Amino acid sequence: METGYDVGTATLVSLADGTTSLYFSTGGGMIGSSDYDPLAHASRALVQEAEKHFSQLPLTDDFPLPGAGQVRFYFLTYDGIRLIESAAKELVSGDHILASLYHYAQEALSQLRLLSDNKKH
Repeated sequence: METGYDVGTATLVSLADGTTSLYFSTGGGMIGSSDYDPLAHASRALVQEAEKHFSQLPLTDDFPLPGAGQVRFYFLTYDGIRLIESAAKELVSGDHILASLYHYAQEALSQLRLLSDNKKH
């Protein structure tokens, strides 16, 4: 999931094994561990939710960054990369077909932040 902000883009990567990472276009990021159970569980749940939707989406070979306030979901599948984009406000309000996927992504981000905070202490 890529989210556009006025200052850049944040890219959340969740894999089926529970590995999760967050990268910032301005540099830096957080690499999560599949060994941290709450994060791994949230990441796997996000991937499972994504599997319910990707077959309905078009294939793409174009990867521009999302504009401010936009969210792009990329689905890496065996037949190629699928894409859908939405305004963040539609996802937050629940007015989009992928609002549930956005909710799962937010849970993964929350767990990634908690892991990062725990590592600081």
